Amino acid sequence: MSASAPERYTQELKRDLKLWENVSLVVSAVTPATGAFIIAPVLFGLNGTGAPLTFVIAAILGISLAFCWAELGSAYPIAGGDYTFVSRILGRGAGFVSLVLSGPVQAVLIPAVVALGMAEYLRVVIDIDANVLGAIILLSGMVIAIFGVRLNALAVAALLVIELLAVVLVSVLGFVKANRSVSVLFSPEVIGDGGTRPLTFGALIAGIAVASFAYNGFQGALLYSEETVGERKNVARAVFIALGVAIACEVLPVAAALLGAPSVPDLVASANPWQYFLTAIGGDTFNTIISLGIAVAVLNAVIALMPFFARILYSSGRDMAWPRPVSRSLAKVHPKYGTPVVATIAVGVAGALIILVTDVETLTTWVGAVLAIEFILVALSAIVGRVRQPNQDRPYRMPLWPIAPVVAIVMSIGVLTQQEPSDLAVAGGLVLIAVLYYVFYLRPRVHTHMLTLDPVLYDEGKGSTEPSGSAQQTTHISQN
Repeated sequence: MSASAPERYTQELKRDLKLWENVSLVVSAVTPATGAFIIAPVLFGLNGTGAPLTFVIAAILGISLAFCWAELGSAYPIAGGDYTFVSRILGRGAGFVSLVLSGPVQAVLIPAVVALGMAEYLRVVIDIDANVLGAIILLSGMVIAIFGVRLNALAVAALLVIELLAVVLVSVLGFVKANRSVSVLFSPEVIGDGGTRPLTFGALIAGIAVASFAYNGFQGALLYSEETVGERKNVARAVFIALGVAIACEVLPVAAALLGAPSVPDLVASANPWQYFLTAIGGDTFNTIISLGIAVAVLNAVIALMPFFARILYSSGRDMAWPRPVSRSLAKVHPKYGTPVVATIAVGVAGALIILVTDVETLTTWVGAVLAIEFILVALSAIVGRVRQPNQDRPYRMPLWPIAPVVAIVMSIGVLTQQEPSDLAVAGGLVLIAVLYYVFYLRPRVHTHMLTLDPVLYDEGKGSTEPSGSAQQTTHISQN
């Protein structure tokens, strides 16, 4: 066997996801219900009647990034997502920073936000501490996720119907029972301190970080690329479909709530704006019924997010990004269900623990700053990759390159400049820790750790599409 032949990952994850199953997992991970019913209340408090406009502007950032993810994901169909192409294009140091931000950090924070938000809606019928209930929800989603990605796809597809129905129903009710003109949406005001004031440009930009969190997840199609059958363009298709659904399901219900609420100041000031809105237009019973529907919808997100982040941790273990015992554990695949069992448990347990000691608002603002940094790395990869690797096979190529990544970088930098110093300190501290770990642990072990192997490619009806004419090696974590 040639010593210079490229090393290629072995196919360990079970490859049996169809395009629509990939999309259902990704849309559920984006979870339109979470953006509308959990993240939007944070935006009401920050940007008042400017919340819908903030979602629209954040959608421009999302579309710019979608072009980047679609191209990069089809070129590098590897389960780890962002860090796998960042490390191959910008270098392993930048790749490890991306891994920390998109993997362990988001794997702990984002499912925790979703589970806490769901707990608030379940409390209309269950009188239990929201943090404890959120931890129970997260651990339940962890157990479900272990039983196979296709089972997850089928389960979330069924729950996704309920989720979308809840979003549609609330949107229709808001528009039908509108108490004010749509012009209120185009003259955004912040409400508080006994009065109103125009929404400033700086506050609008700062709110984009929170709104971007609501859209985050549509890039999840990349994480299931080793389990999806068919041509690699399916990764790009899933990215755009998921984002389109997310935009519609964030903007419309938030705008409907502002138009249909009896009192906008009361809506914005409410501890739970949606329960105020639902009670005001339909009464307590109606609020209870819809709140339970919302809770079921958000449960869908918890189930979808478990395999989402578990695959990043699984891939990091397979790439030996951590000390050998940790990496080997994270890379373990369940012998029957073909799922990364240890990585899934790690996501569930870590998220459950952080839920017990924090709140939705804190987690949401932390994630906003982290996402902005990650977006810059993704967009830079889309630019540098074309320059450094012009011959790289790209089944999908974005139109009008490099406009989309440049827009994403400019908007992300703008978002960072408007973040609270404490949130920037958290994000900066995480980046510093990642850089130090890479410099002092990974870089001296360049031949055995932070591996960057070639992906296993697959096309429906053709099976593995290994390049012919050259010997191919496969490798596994136990060999390293």
